[in-house]
Amino acid sequence: MKIRLLLTILLACCALCAVSASAALTVQPATGVPTGDLAPGTRLTIDTTIIEFIPGTASTFPTGDSLQFYTDLDSPKWSISIVQNGVENARPISTSRIVSITGFELSYPSDMDIKVRVNLEGVVPEVTTTSDKTIFRIRQLDLNDGVRSGTSGEYLITRKVVNPAEVQTAIVSAKGSLQVFKTEIDAAKADGVDTTAVDAKYNSAQTALQSAEAAGSNVGVAQSYLNTAQTAITDGEALLQRAIVQHAITSADATLAEIDGVLSYFTTNKSMGSDSRVVLLSSKRQSVKNQIDTAKGNFDTNNLALAKRQADDALAEGKIVLAEARELQEEVESLPVFVDPGQPFLWIVLGAIAIIVIGFVIMKKRNAWDELG
Repeated sequence: MKIRLLLTILLACCALCAVSASAALTVQPATGVPTGDLAPGTRLTIDTTIIEFIPGTASTFPTGDSLQFYTDLDSPKWSISIVQNGVENARPISTSRIVSITGFELSYPSDMDIKVRVNLEGVVPEVTTTSDKTIFRIRQLDLNDGVRSGTSGEYLITRKVVNPAEVQTAIVSAKGSLQVFKTEIDAAKADGVDTTAVDAKYNSAQTALQSAEAAGSNVGVAQSYLNTAQTAITDGEALLQRAIVQHAITSADATLAEIDGVLSYFTTNKSMGSDSRVVLLSSKRQSVKNQIDTAKGNFDTNNLALAKRQADDALAEGKIVLAEARELQEEVESLPVFVDPGQPFLWIVLGAIAIIVIGFVIMKKRNAWDELG
């Protein structure tokens, strides 16, 4: 009987430990906090309710713990109520940045329903540099002021607060970057690069910067448009670099195709596949192809700088090989048809001519001997 009682107590303790380990500070999503960056001087009214704590042993809250509220907002005003089984008990209003509730105020038998309703009013502070600020934070702290169960014991809302002067400076800087971007696009177009997707990014950045300037003193809106413009410029520059490298590879491929056309003329039309000059051209052509294939591999792995160099080298070498191939083609085509190395009857004609010449010489000598008697 005692063994069974001890086992029951042990299982109960394990269950309590499991509940404690899995529990967390649970807070309803706060209202009144705008998304995106905030402008100094913006007044906020934030509302939320804590619906669950990390409990104590058989209690709603450990008596040695505390509940701490914090904000970086200026002129804070905290209105906090403890709700016991649906009955709301308001605490005194506080205007401090930090407000605490002791565990004694929140510790009740575990069968009771305890919640904490929170309302915070405040003003977004001025900043000398754009930086992140804690807008709203709730922590359940232990006796040593450590956050209970790590991040499970904390609810946090942060926002970037922008400095108006920095925003205006950043807009001017972004306009300069956009102009440089436009120059790069125009240069690429002049080289024959397809910039359709890049143009779309440029237009998006330009529109966003115009909206940022139009926002004026509404720095939160201006910063949002500025972020959009900066992202579009960054993405557009990346697209442009890929387009430039792709164009270089395509140009090298086109030159290789021209080389193949001339080589096909030699091997198919002129039967010069074994000609040493054609064999050498074929070897050089393969070197060009190898460079192009390597450039394509680096392009696929986004190693764009190396891919561009390899594609440019392949194009330069390819142009040299193509020039040599065309020179040989002109040389072959300038020969009379009967000495065309691609015509198989050439050697028959040459042989016949040789026989006729030799025969003529022999006959002439024989007649001369006959006359001498």
